[in-house]
Amino acid sequence: MLLQPEVIETYHDEMRAALDEGRVAEAVAAAENLSSSRAAEALREAPSEQIVPFLLACSSHHAGRILGNLPPDYAAAILEQQELEVAARLVSAVPPDHAADILQAMPPELGERLLASSARTFREAVGKLLEHPAGSAGAHMTSRYLTIGREHTVGETLAAMRSAPAEVERSTYVYVTDAADKPVGVVSVRDLLRRDPKTPLARAMTPHVVAVSVTDSAVQAAELIRNRRFTMLPVLALDGTLAGIITFDDAMDIVSAQVAGQFAGVNAGSVDESFFTPPLSAVKLRLPWMAANVFLNLGAVAVISSFEETIAAVAILAAFLPMITDMGGNVGIQSLSVAIRSIALGEVRLREFWRAVRKELAIGIVNGLALGALFMMIATFWQRNALIGAIAGIALATNVLVAGVVGGTIPFLIKRLGKDPAMMTGPLLTTITDITGVTIYLGLSTILLLR
Repeated sequence: MLLQPEVIETYHDEMRAALDEGRVAEAVAAAENLSSSRAAEALREAPSEQIVPFLLACSSHHAGRILGNLPPDYAAAILEQQELEVAARLVSAVPPDHAADILQAMPPELGERLLASSARTFREAVGKLLEHPAGSAGAHMTSRYLTIGREHTVGETLAAMRSAPAEVERSTYVYVTDAADKPVGVVSVRDLLRRDPKTPLARAMTPHVVAVSVTDSAVQAAELIRNRRFTMLPVLALDGTLAGIITFDDAMDIVSAQVAGQFAGVNAGSVDESFFTPPLSAVKLRLPWMAANVFLNLGAVAVISSFEETIAAVAILAAFLPMITDMGGNVGIQSLSVAIRSIALGEVRLREFWRAVRKELAIGIVNGLALGALFMMIATFWQRNALIGAIAGIALATNVLVAGVVGGTIPFLIKRLGKDPAMMTGPLLTTITDITGVTIYLGLSTILLLR
């Protein structure tokens, strides 16, 4: 059945309307015409009391795929409110890789009880994933892939594919293994269809297999999939045997989570907090960072305090301080965002630090001159004092230059130290630009106005 975007949107709207009005059966009928991710999107907007009845009314396979496409924290919150039998039934239908994410978002005791109430095969599959540390390739892999011994023929491989479960037979690659279950080659389904069925698989396969280890970073694996244009990537156990694969969809989820985490980190947020984090837990995650930021800002307070006589003598100087510090912070965040994004996407390497310095210097000089001249004219017109206008313009221009260079290069320095370049760089940057702007502005004012 071929559906146009308008038709898909119609089914999506029908599912949402049916859920809003409590017509579960009609919502299930509409969801059958949608992908699990699109159905999950509609379910996410439905009244909370309709979610579980809807999932229970769907087929087990479809319910599991839809539940697995919900945000793990949200899915965990739904299951925590259900009786153990119902929650175990629902989570057991979720693909193991997504189920592991959901269980990790739950209190450990409840996750263990749900696993204990599940089928042995499901329990073992999820247990293997939970053995690997969060953020590793092993924690994000799936065990649904195609593998066959190198002694088989192309025809035998195609026959095995036709007998595989639906979610596996749609795989784009078949991995060829030796007697020890170690990958020795890979062949695409398209190449198999072009070959004579009698051709030995050893002649049809590509002997070079790009793979990652279960202990490797999931982000690095996702970047490899994206950069090499793979649809999936094999993950090897520590003994070199094939443990699972990371699909393109999984890779995009990993990259999206990384970007979201970096966005939170830039602003001193915690990657462990989500919309569903209880208020008290959220306070515990946020308060330490903000407390640390108080001490960072004491530097700017100390600088301003040292120029108390200057501000007292020319009170109007205080009016321009917010503009100078705010512009420095805004320009710095722009440069910081570009640098972190480029590092995250693998567009630049750490050795290109000096190239980043030169670029931000060039941008900072142009922006500084333009913004400084504009602010100088505004301050002069406002105060009818060319000297105060010039001081304000020079301070703003210098702060813009410093902010751009610091914001564009500090992620490289932090990354070289082996730390996350996003974490706390935002507050650190604004503190540096505040101190720089205040020092230049009030320092020039002291020298030129109080002589």
